[in-house]
Amino acid sequence: MDHTEAAGPGSTRERILEVALDLFTEQGFDKTSLRQVSERVGVTKAALYYYFPSKEQIFSELVQRVHSVGNHGLDMLPPIEDGPFDLAAAAVGMEKFVDQILAQRRVFLLMERNRAALDALSRADPGHHAEHKALEERWTQFVTNPNMPLRNRVRVAAAMGAVMAGVIGTSRSQGGDTPPGLREEVLSAIRDLLGVGSPSPDVAEEGPAAVPPGPNSK
Repeated sequence: MDHTEAAGPGSTRERILEVALDLFTEQGFDKTSLRQVSERVGVTKAALYYYFPSKEQIFSELVQRVHSVGNHGLDMLPPIEDGPFDLAAAAVGMEKFVDQILAQRRVFLLMERNRAALDALSRADPGHHAEHKALEERWTQFVTNPNMPLRNRVRVAAAMGAVMAGVIGTSRSQGGDTPPGLREEVLSAIRDLLGVGSPSPDVAEEGPAAVPPGPNSK
């Protein structure tokens, strides 16, 4: 049997990831078996093993989405070294980052509900741990950079915190579903914290963005 196919939203590989994401979040990583995943996807266990040899590998690839979103969010902020830091440009970058977080909010909920599995992944996979630390270091270097005035650093850090707390925190009690109007309220909070004007029409009209592919995507 040839399992080869292009990776994409409707591919078997992506369907396995989405089903596993639902099951890991609903009933926990430890209580979910690969048999349950394969049955819900509608493939044999042998077919599932072709794509993912272990449950841990599925979990690792889901968590990788968060790393990709985090790095992409930092990439969308204006460089500090290119002259005076532009808070308005930072607002536009964060508005796009909100869409990334909204698109992947279920993965953030997965991580919150499976702390033990996440800790085990960090211990078992040095690469995962190193990537997480590298992302933390990127953020630390950004908000502590002496080339950016303290006023701007404080506002950027506060706005980024508003993104995470606003999107993830207010969705937590609703099982990860997005409350109506959440996106607009978070964008408004970002602009208030950064001290800039209203969101640009182009950004405000964009829908949720897909997560950029991580290094483990195939």
